Amino acid sequence: MAPFLRKLAWFFHRRRNETDLRNELDFYLDAETKRLQDQGLFPDDARHAARRKLGNLALVKEDTRVTWSWTFLDQLAQDLRFAVRTMGSNKAFTALAILSLALGIGANTAIFSFLDVLLLRSLPVADPGSLVVLRWHSKPRAWRTGDFVMQGMSGEVYDDPSGSVSDLFPYPAFPFFQKAGASVFSDVFTYCHTREVRTLNFSVNGQAQVAGGELVSGDYFRGLRVNPAAGRLIVPDDDRFGSPLVAVVSHALAEKSLGGAAAALGQSILIDNLPFTVIGVAPPEFFGVDASQVPDVYIPMHANVALGASDSFGATRAEYLDQNDYWIQIMARLRPGVTRAQAQAVMAPQFNQWISTTAQNARQRANLPWLAVEDGAAGLDTLRRQFSKPLFVLMTLVGLILAIACSNVANLLLARSAGRRREIALRLSLGAGRARIIRQLLTESVLLSVVGGALAVFFAVVGVRFLSVLLAAGPRGVTIQAGLNGHVLAVAIALSLLTGILFGIAPALQSTRLDLASAIKESRLSGTRAHRAFRRIGLSQTLVVGQIAVVLLMLVAAGLFVRTLSNLASVELGFNREQLLLFQVDARKAGHRDPEIGDFYANLRRQFASIPGVRRASLAETSLIGAGTWLAVTLPGGTPADGVAVLPSGPDFLTTMQIPLLAGRDFNDRDHRSSQPVAVINQRFARQYFGDQSPLGRHLILWRANKPARDMEVIGIARDARYGGLRNELRPVIYIPYDQGYPEPNDMTFALRTTGDPLGYVNAVRDAVRRADPRMPVSNVETQTAEIAVDMQQETTLADLCTAFALLALIIACVGLYGTMSYTVARRTSEIGIRMALGAHRRNVVWMVLREVAALAFAGLAVAIPAAILTSKLIASFLFGARPNDPLTLACAIAILLSAALLAGYIPARRASRIDPMAALRNE
Repeated sequence: MAPFLRKLAWFFHRRRNETDLRNELDFYLDAETKRLQDQGLFPDDARHAARRKLGNLALVKEDTRVTWSWTFLDQLAQDLRFAVRTMGSNKAFTALAILSLALGIGANTAIFSFLDVLLLRSLPVADPGSLVVLRWHSKPRAWRTGDFVMQGMSGEVYDDPSGSVSDLFPYPAFPFFQKAGASVFSDVFTYCHTREVRTLNFSVNGQAQVAGGELVSGDYFRGLRVNPAAGRLIVPDDDRFGSPLVAVVSHALAEKSLGGAAAALGQSILIDNLPFTVIGVAPPEFFGVDASQVPDVYIPMHANVALGASDSFGATRAEYLDQNDYWIQIMARLRPGVTRAQAQAVMAPQFNQWISTTAQNARQRANLPWLAVEDGAAGLDTLRRQFSKPLFVLMTLVGLILAIACSNVANLLLARSAGRRREIALRLSLGAGRARIIRQLLTESVLLSVVGGALAVFFAVVGVRFLSVLLAAGPRGVTIQAGLNGHVLAVAIALSLLTGILFGIAPALQSTRLDLASAIKESRLSGTRAHRAFRRIGLSQTLVVGQIAVVLLMLVAAGLFVRTLSNLASVELGFNREQLLLFQVDARKAGHRDPEIGDFYANLRRQFASIPGVRRASLAETSLIGAGTWLAVTLPGGTPADGVAVLPSGPDFLTTMQIPLLAGRDFNDRDHRSSQPVAVINQRFARQYFGDQSPLGRHLILWRANKPARDMEVIGIARDARYGGLRNELRPVIYIPYDQGYPEPNDMTFALRTTGDPLGYVNAVRDAVRRADPRMPVSNVETQTAEIAVDMQQETTLADLCTAFALLALIIACVGLYGTMSYTVARRTSEIGIRMALGAHRRNVVWMVLREVAALAFAGLAVAIPAAILTSKLIASFLFGARPNDPLTLACAIAILLSAALLAGYIPARRASRIDPMAALRNE
């Protein structure tokens, strides 16, 4: 311990100790000189003799420092000081290198911050590692057939390589897991945010707004180990039929609408026009178990019966007993010492026995799903499934940008090392070790990358905010809480150090492989020899070729995304998107009930139509682009119409949307609950199910729960229009009046065709709704053009970001090519001067330089074109209307790359052609 403390003291008092060492050596020399003088030597001779006896003064000091300090730290400090001086003497090179690295590291850090949220970050609860999510797997798409135990669902089933997967269960599965899993689970809890509770009509003090909700079981908060910010949380006694209606609100909602967490307790609020009492406030950091749907209000699971008591799609008591209706999600917490594998082994066979009891026939028993106990530390994987693949694509692109930046800096270091050959040769000749020089050169490169990494934090912050805004503007309005936490900063630091070593090691090794005699004989401006030495490196050209190849890959990817965006933007909609305002209202959640709700919507539509400047007004269950509804429909004779979309809509809907009618008529005010049910079909439905026969006057049957619910007469044929998204193929569609029986109207989307800017009518719309019912908020206000833009948000984001990344990579590569060729031209000044003195024309000199640039570019293309054709298939799932090996995209990318490379090489080539031969020869 004592030697360590002694060295530490030396390190922190270095200047004083250096002075003491120098004074001590001077004292010894003075004393020894005086002693020798006393023996009869002259003063000068005595001084020389004393110095000879002491030996090499610098070596004595060095040996003393080795004993009393850490030599490595001393040498590192020397290397850092030398690196700072070197960077200061090459300001243009330093600025270029730091900026290139900052952009590359910053972009990688920003994208990684989102991957950290999606893949690495755990739920903000106690001991998240013991949480598990229960899911079932089945044969691929088995759930789509009637031969499956799931006969109804409200949620999502998705496909993966193992088959179909879902976390939806019927409510009776919840008590089964509580009982069967008692030996392996300490808590089992359920939740649901897939029904009407996703969007609640939330009202307090007469102010109505839309809030996101989640149904939770009484064990939900206890199982997650969440403590309230105020009050108490939901317990099992709150989650029973007939229990008082209570709610827990999020901390954000309490601060925004209830006067703060403490003031929120005990307040009475209206949720879908039902009175609830606020009993607690969730902690600020808690967002539920699914970051894609952050709730504002948590409601006991059984309160869904009260919320949906008169809702045609709401929950009933029977649904809590139905073993074939899948609508809840279940998580559990493992008991201490129990692993997921052990829980899987215990629960899988019991689940198989239970699920077999829900099968209704032999075919269903042959297609039973099987249970999977999966990691729940990060909650549900909705965001991971939605964004991980696009983010991995972006991460690959920014990784390539960083590789190009590193290659660029390495190339410039190689070029600069050719000019330092004589310096390094002299240092080696004077006894410097090769390892010592390599370490000093690596210190320079690492210092460059560290400074670039520090600047990258700024770019990362900007990038995170930009991407957060893009995701929030997407079709689901997702807010990912990304930021520069410890994980992300650690990655940024690691990237900085790693890149500094990677791009510095090759130039450092190459710089010390010298023929000392020939290198020392070179003059500083010995162009021909230096150029030949530079050309012998070979690594510089390899790096340039690699940069060009990578840039082409990125340009092709960006081109494919741009083609996809262009194809989506040019999709034939079948209706007019211009001057159309869309918004949603939900009269049922404001307390309106059947049959009055239909009349209420009709009166509201007439009020909208009377607003000055509104040419047409109508309504539908959903917008054409935003969603889709599929109900069971049969033709006369009982023939099922498979894959048919049904859109309940209002009078003049087709006219308002400007969907041309090919035959028959549109709906009008006479099509109501007490009139003959009617329907309008699109061209595809008429062609697919009626062929050459006229469908007018024919009847269609709408089914509910295996019983006929609506016998409709076809009164019109409309032109095909997009429904349910831009990417879907045109499909058979049936338009039906919203108020002629099942399905009963719920929340409705109004469409107003205006004469001016649609957003200029928003205040008039809100005033009309407030006059009709102040309890009813207006939500999702946007133009039809904006809704389409939001639907294309992922493609727009990928196209914009990939184009920006590709252009950034192209600029970095071209700057590197420009710097390399400029240095090459500078080193070849005397050679070019001699050529021009011997009669070479300027265009010959330009062509000589461009020929080398073209050779490098074509070499890069030879590598990149096959790679681009192969790797572009990896992004095929993101494309629309474009092939991965699209020849036009590849040709445009090649043209852009060659043009940029030749432009980058032309500037130094032109400068070379203007060299004065006499000045060049005099410098030689």
